[in-house]
Amino acid sequence: MKKHPWLPRALVAVCVLALILMVCRVTVVYDAPPRSPDEENGLADLTVAERYCVENWEGKILPVVEERAIDLPTFVSGMRGDLATLGAEHAARANETSPWSFCLSGRAKVLEIEAPDKVTNTRLLLDVAPYDGEADVKVQISSVIKTNAVRDGVGFLKLDGFANQVEFAELTKAFNARIQADVITKLDAASLVGNEIDLLGCVSVTGAAGEEILIVPIRLDVVEE
Repeated sequence: MKKHPWLPRALVAVCVLALILMVCRVTVVYDAPPRSPDEENGLADLTVAERYCVENWEGKILPVVEERAIDLPTFVSGMRGDLATLGAEHAARANETSPWSFCLSGRAKVLEIEAPDKVTNTRLLLDVAPYDGEADVKVQISSVIKTNAVRDGVGFLKLDGFANQVEFAELTKAFNARIQADVITKLDAASLVGNEIDLLGCVSVTGAAGEEILIVPIRLDVVEE
């Protein structure tokens, strides 16, 4: 029988390899798939409305509110007079049966906090210049905001710009959530009483008898003496 001089060396190599495999653990590391730009920016899990708010709040919504805003005394005096004329000149309105939605800015004095123990219904009562000690408007600082004032007040957001009524309605939810995070949760309401504030906000009104004027605050700062 013919001998193969390389056979012993091959057997040794096989045995060594087997021993290495027995004592060593081999870990296979797979490369993670590349992340999309939306995933990198935290937008992937947002609804259409939430994404719109994130992408447009600072660059589009706030500048338009500031541009369209009328001063508080003009608004208050107009509400006591001819709302239709005031609205036609300064407000946005989807149709003849919809509320007038205004953007407002100006200085006012905080008289008191309404319903401070009802977190879903808390308001600031404001006296608008010329000051007379009487509340002219209210500012919503509650944990629940239901008005469409911001969405409708900017004037350029329309239903036909979105896929359906649900997406359009969710804009209000997204905007109001942003206001909660940026403004309302940071307020120390008790410290505002008796002080003047600079206010930027939106409000929707119908002119109905006894209607509360509830402003949604987009920016609210104490006037430094």
